[in-house]
Amino acid sequence: MTNGIDITSPTWRTVQQFVEGQVANERVRNDSTALDALQTAELRGRIAAFKSLLALGKPAPEIVADVGDY
Repeated sequence: MTNGIDITSPTWRTVQQFVEGQVANERVRNDSTALDALQTAELRGRIAAFKSLLALGKPAPEIVADVGDY
């Protein structure tokens, strides 16, 4: 498990596929030249939120203490 999420479960795989699809759709919309700066910022925020959901399925980086040579 990663962050309390079973990344091998069918539920997580369904969520992951949905979120990846949403990221792809929002990127296509973001590439549109018809969007103003505010709309572009909103889409970028949505993409960032979706990516943060996907990050829940990745292990947290290991923190290693630097003992140094003091």
